[in-house]
Amino acid sequence: MAGKSVNRARAQAFKFRFQQTARSSNVTDRRAPDRAAQAPTVGVPTVLAVKPGKGENGDRAHSQAESKAVNPLRRSRVPGKVTRGLRLLAAPLIWLCLLAFCGGTGVAAFLWLTTLPPVANCQKLIPASADTDKLYCAEQAARSGKVEALLAGLALVKNWSADHPLHIRANRAVKEWSKALLTIARTKADRGDLAGAIALAKKIPANSSIHAEVQTALLDWQKGANRGQAIEAVIQTAFQQQDWQTATEKLQALVGLDDQYAQQNISRLRQQLVTERAARQQLQQARQVAESAPGNVTIIGRAIALAEQIDARTYAHVDAQNDMQAWGQLLLNRLTEQLGQSDLPGAIATAGALPLSLPLPSVARDLVWVSRAQPLAANRLLTRSPDEQFRQLWVALAQVKQIRADSPLYSQTKPLLLRLEQQSQDLLQIQMATSVARLKQMPTLQAAIALMQTLTPDHPQRLYAQTLIAQWRKEIQQLEDQPYLAQARQLAATGTIPKLKAAIAQAQQIAPGRALRLEAQSAIAKWTRQIQTIEDQPLLTQAQAFAKAKKLKEAIQSATKIRAGRALYKETQVLINNWTAQLQLAEDQPLLDEARALADRGSLSDAINLASKIGAGRALYGEAQQAIARWSAQRSERLRPRRSFPGYEAPSVPEPYRPTPEPYNEPPVSTPSLPPELPPP
Repeated sequence: MAGKSVNRARAQAFKFRFQQTARSSNVTDRRAPDRAAQAPTVGVPTVLAVKPGKGENGDRAHSQAESKAVNPLRRSRVPGKVTRGLRLLAAPLIWLCLLAFCGGTGVAAFLWLTTLPPVANCQKLIPASADTDKLYCAEQAARSGKVEALLAGLALVKNWSADHPLHIRANRAVKEWSKALLTIARTKADRGDLAGAIALAKKIPANSSIHAEVQTALLDWQKGANRGQAIEAVIQTAFQQQDWQTATEKLQALVGLDDQYAQQNISRLRQQLVTERAARQQLQQARQVAESAPGNVTIIGRAIALAEQIDARTYAHVDAQNDMQAWGQLLLNRLTEQLGQSDLPGAIATAGALPLSLPLPSVARDLVWVSRAQPLAANRLLTRSPDEQFRQLWVALAQVKQIRADSPLYSQTKPLLLRLEQQSQDLLQIQMATSVARLKQMPTLQAAIALMQTLTPDHPQRLYAQTLIAQWRKEIQQLEDQPYLAQARQLAATGTIPKLKAAIAQAQQIAPGRALRLEAQSAIAKWTRQIQTIEDQPLLTQAQAFAKAKKLKEAIQSATKIRAGRALYKETQVLINNWTAQLQLAEDQPLLDEARALADRGSLSDAINLASKIGAGRALYGEAQQAIARWSAQRSERLRPRRSFPGYEAPSVPEPYRPTPEPYNEPPVSTPSLPPELPPP
């Protein structure tokens, strides 16, 4: 029943929709307005109202009614589906648009939240910039670990209040920066700079989270610095008073301190003790020299030269300056007397001994300049590098040119200036030639030699120029002969006899006296030994094969074909001696064994006679002589009771047996001949 009612409801709904559709199509059809009135009678109800009649008339009427009802349905079927589809898609499209709008809004908001703001330009930061930018730049600068950047960051956030928006971030940065400063301060303390460590640690703010740790470190450093500084003050006073014993004792006390200041400064103070004692000894030596001849200008000059060498960092340097002032004043008084007596040579010698630190009058200054310029003008050997001596010459030239015409030394400046200018020109020419020769090419070396040859014998630096010319000529010879030696080495690299002989011939083209002659001769000797080794190796190999086969005589005969002076001669002689010893052992060992057997049976005399046949120089000679001595002593012990009988004659001891060596005829050996030495090119 339920199924039928459902079907009936569906049929009624279908009828209703069909009627609506037909009505709408009739209204919109402008071509058949007359059908609008008949529309209610045409449709599903009309079709259902027609009752089937009988006969042909009834069938024809029924078919006409069906055709009238079907035609409107076919006309309106397509527009109805479109309208129904649009109605069905409207709601999903609206929800899809809403969903797309919400999703796009969410994505845009997420991107806006996750996108970082623009980074501040720390190079163009101004005081009016935001605190966020300032703190960011301070953090970036502090990453370098520099003290200035860390202190600048602390100064930036120093006055920020607790309600500042960046307070938490600033506190975190202050903690990191304080730790970095404390680490740097500890590094300074480890290196012995306690003052720097203390000063840096005090700059860490009190509101830092590591303030207690900073205070503990400061307390330790101040205690160590106070103890060590007190001891060092005593040591420095002992240095000034030359109390070396007290200084040594205080150094030992400083070693006993268990703090960083003492450990870092003990080495420095020990070195200072050594330097101070050496400076005092040098000052004492200078005083002794000055006291040995107080009126001698040369001796005073030596004393001043010794005092000028004292280290300026020592306490003795102050006393040395006072002594040099006194000695300089003495020399200055002597210089005034010599000038009054017109003793210019003596005045120049006196001026040369004056200390550099002594202020001089104009005449004495001119004398000093002349005395220092004269050795440079007369120098014919370069005691220093050309650059340094050239600089000294220019200084001397500038000083001598400042001597005025009214000076008593003006007449001596003209020839002195000429010599100084000549020296400077020679040195300039030497510098130019040396610069050209540094290229190490044949044309440049030849150009440098030509430039040096312009220095005639009357020039001051002629001797030094000749030395450079000889050196550069050797370099030219090396460049000329290097191809011969390189080609010879390339030929010898193959290791065959023909190539080695060709290499020797090539190397012999380097004539005696050339720069590479010694190197070429060494290579020739090496290649000659290599050729001899190749030629004699088969003989040595054959001899070794005979020896391995226990044919020692044949091995010796084969090895003796290698002549003296050959590359393998020494090695061969060692093998020959070894094989000869083996032959002698094989020949003499039975005699010695038999002699021992006779001695064991009591026939000591026969044993001695048999062992004496082993001649001197043979392998078992020493062992045989020891056995003979032992057997002789045993025989003497046995014969001792018989010596008391009258008419006893001691047995005669036979003389040692020395076999006559058989002459060995050495077969002729054909030795390869080396190529004759070629004449020099």
